[in-house]
Amino acid sequence: MAKVVILGGNARSGKTTLAYMLQKDGFNRISFDLLNTYIEDGLNINFDDLSEEKKFNYFESVVNEAINESENEDINIVIDMYDYLPADIDKLQNKNKVEVYFLAYPECTKEEIKYNVVHYAKPTDWIAQVNEEYLNSCVDRFFDRNKMLVEECDKYNVTLVDTKSGDERKEVLNNLLNKILN
Repeated sequence: MAKVVILGGNARSGKTTLAYMLQKDGFNRISFDLLNTYIEDGLNINFDDLSEEKKFNYFESVVNEAINESENEDINIVIDMYDYLPADIDKLQNKNKVEVYFLAYPECTKEEIKYNVVHYAKPTDWIAQVNEEYLNSCVDRFFDRNKMLVEECDKYNVTLVDTKSGDERKEVLNNLLNKILN
C-alpha cells in the first residue's frame, strides 16, 4: 500500500535531504518551496499577501491531491514543506491518511545551528548569499523556531525528529528513512 509522507520543520533540518533520499527510493516529491516559487514568479502572487485561510486551503488541497494520487495510482509521495506547522496538520481533514514528521534540532546551540546552516547550504541556496549579520539573525530565528516546534509537536501529538548536527545528523536521517520505507 502506497503512502503519503509530510516532512515539515525547521530550516536546514534535513527535510529536503530526506525527501531526495525518499525520491531515490521511488517516492514522488512535492516541494512547497518550488511550488510557491513557481506560483509567485509565474502568476505574480505573493504568498505573504494571502490570508491564513487561503494559505491553509492551498496546503490542504495539495495534501488531498497527493492522497488521491497515492491511493488511486499506488504511488508513494513525500511532501517537503517549511511554512506549515503541527497546528495546520491537526486541521487537515485527511490527517489520518498521512505520515507526518517534523524535523528540528532543539538540542543544538546557536553555534551548532550556524554550523548546520553554513555546512549544508549549497552555493546557490539563499542562505549562502547573505551577510554575517543577516545569517546571525536567521540563526536566532531558527533557534526560537526549534522551541516552538517542540511545543506544537507535543501539543498536537506530531512526531518531532531531532536531526542534531554534524555526523549524528546523517545517522538520524538514515534511521528515519529506514523507518519510512519499512
